[in-house]
Amino acid sequence: MATREFDFLVLGSGLAGLSFALEAAKSGTVGVLTKAQAEESNTGYAQGGIAAAVGEADSWELHERDTLIAGAGLNDVDAVRFLVRQAPEAIEWLRGLGARFDVRPEDNTLALGREGGHSRSRIVHHADNTGWEIERAVVEAVRKTPNITVYEHTFVTELLMADGRCVGAAGMVEGVGLRTFLGRRAVMLATGGCGKIYSHTTNPRVATGDGYALAKRIGAQLRNMEFMQFHPTTLYHPQMRSFLISEAVRGAGATLRNHHGRRFMYDYDERLELAPRDVVARAIDSEMKRLQTWCVYLDTTHLKKELLEERFPMIYNSLKKVDLEIHKDWIPVVPAQHYSCGGVVTDLRARTTVPGLYAAGEVACTGVHGGNRLASNSLLEALVFGRAGAAAAAEEEPYKGPAPDPAPVRCVPEAQAVRIRHGVQRTMTDHVGIVRTNAGLAQALGRLEELRADYERQPAAEFSVYAAETPNILETALEVVRAAIARKENVGLHYNKDLLSDDSR
Repeated sequence: MATREFDFLVLGSGLAGLSFALEAAKSGTVGVLTKAQAEESNTGYAQGGIAAAVGEADSWELHERDTLIAGAGLNDVDAVRFLVRQAPEAIEWLRGLGARFDVRPEDNTLALGREGGHSRSRIVHHADNTGWEIERAVVEAVRKTPNITVYEHTFVTELLMADGRCVGAAGMVEGVGLRTFLGRRAVMLATGGCGKIYSHTTNPRVATGDGYALAKRIGAQLRNMEFMQFHPTTLYHPQMRSFLISEAVRGAGATLRNHHGRRFMYDYDERLELAPRDVVARAIDSEMKRLQTWCVYLDTTHLKKELLEERFPMIYNSLKKVDLEIHKDWIPVVPAQHYSCGGVVTDLRARTTVPGLYAAGEVACTGVHGGNRLASNSLLEALVFGRAGAAAAAEEEPYKGPAPDPAPVRCVPEAQAVRIRHGVQRTMTDHVGIVRTNAGLAQALGRLEELRADYERQPAAEFSVYAAETPNILETALEVVRAAIARKENVGLHYNKDLLSDDSR
């Protein structure tokens, strides 16, 4: 079987993977495997921005405090401090690549927004399309780097082990077939999140939990998978399902109203619409259930039209296409799955519990987020730990043995994969969402185990990415449910109605 060899192998083409690739390329050759186009990742969908204490009235200490408060005290303090102290330099690194951020016309300093949970304005942004701009800059830089090779439309089927360490991956390359890829010094897992285990998510189609499942199969430790963040405000509209309305809109002054027109956040938290996401999402869920309605409303009608058009052009113009003029109309919104705060356990240098395997971005659990991610810390975390991982990987001794033989790839008929995936998504949405119960979690576990047995009974069929993603979706969903059952306190993003709230947290 044909093998491609590199010093460093990267799985995923979001900010975490590509920042690792750019730094690692200073020390050797890099191969990047991504299952869609290089530009298709969670990074490109991040509207709000990237948090950094770069304002005159701000400091890394305040950024650290806000992150710890949002994380409900479950954060790794060393990881948080490492993150926030690296933030200003990370912004400059991006600008050095050509990323364009909004500046204040009067003095040409960075224009800073504010989002829920932040005590200062510290969100560096490119209008309301920051993730797209960052992804554009890093992809362009990668394509200009001679010793980085990108393999698009390549689905990773397994991580390869030899001599007790991870040394590469097997992947189905579209139009070519199964190939092995060696990363003789290190393999970086940067595969993004798992939003597709739910029926409603802000994540792109590629977020099927592949990295969690791949890492679990070779013995890597996972942690905090129960902490699933739901974005409070996604558009409720049949023509634009799960379109995200950035938290920065609330940061700019938007308010939440129920079907009676009442601004209900007064009843839930003194921080009102700028409370952390878990608080706002649960408040919306409670209000919808209390009034038996299908959504709540985000009110921007008191804000100036010029501000909305200039600060949120993508949101403004997208909603206009479905006849919502946000300077005149309330925006119908509901919560949707948005981000996994748990993942593959890493240290401050992005090293997992498996030698040779690194992880960064949403697939990793660095300890930064604890029980709940502070808004706009995700892009920062991906960048800081991606680059830290590259520095550590450059110190690894290379694996000098042959490429391990990959296992045969088994797929089930696609029609059965559709049925099983939909079963997983319904189960997770019904029982493992914003509010959980003991009975619901037990029912979810039983149903997922039935679906896994169902999958294993299916006959072998021709390979398709959709079918190959299905066991990853199943295994990741099971990890989330098991972790939720094991968590015996209501803290951060985990809220079980059958547990007494621990108000001391």
